[in-house]
Amino acid sequence: MSNESGTAEQLPEEGNSEVSEDQVADYLRQHADFFITQQELLADLTLPHESGKAVSLMERQISILRGRGHDTRIKLNTLLNNARDNDQLFEITRDIVLALLGARDVAEIVQVTEDKLRSMENIDACEIILVKERMAGVPDSVRTSLESVLDKDYADVFRLKRTYCGSSTDQQLKYLFGTENSAIKSTALCPIMANGQIYALLAIGNTQENYFNVNLDTVFLDFIGNVVAAVLRREP
Repeated sequence: MSNESGTAEQLPEEGNSEVSEDQVADYLRQHADFFITQQELLADLTLPHESGKAVSLMERQISILRGRGHDTRIKLNTLLNNARDNDQLFEITRDIVLALLGARDVAEIVQVTEDKLRSMENIDACEIILVKERMAGVPDSVRTSLESVLDKDYADVFRLKRTYCGSSTDQQLKYLFGTENSAIKSTALCPIMANGQIYALLAIGNTQENYFNVNLDTVFLDFIGNVVAAVLRREP
């Protein structure tokens, strides 16, 4: 036997009066208007409610639809918030890139990067330390360090040559940000590199413990590191 749409209906075999729950569910799916023609059944059907009281089928349906609407609103709000965050991130990225392209020397490159990143809401400290062997003639106003020193203290960054997010020891934090930023609890360390060589270490910190963690997306920071590397390499 088939319905109007040509789909065969699963009926109990002859001699078998039992109808399974799946058969009932399939039938109702194929006949969404069933209760329109069988309205008297609605008065006889009740469903348990979380409060312990029985509710009608229609009340339960309305409750389910409201729940779905709530879930949809949550998803929509999440999408809107993500879009808003992406817009803000794009504006910040554009601002940093344009400022770096206009920087006149190494000191200004470092200053621009640190100032722009420090102005971001989730960054409480920012420092750039240049690798002395890679950058000659750097003014005293710019921090430098021997590669061997940085490699020893921040081995994961130099070994893997990628951004590291997580906690650091008190000694590491003091070296990166100084005693005036003793409240820093988590860090993101980005190698500024080109052609496989690290030219500087970009360190940013947050006072919230575990804010920078291994699950954090580092695409933005990696991109800024690449831009800084590009403008540093153009310097004589």
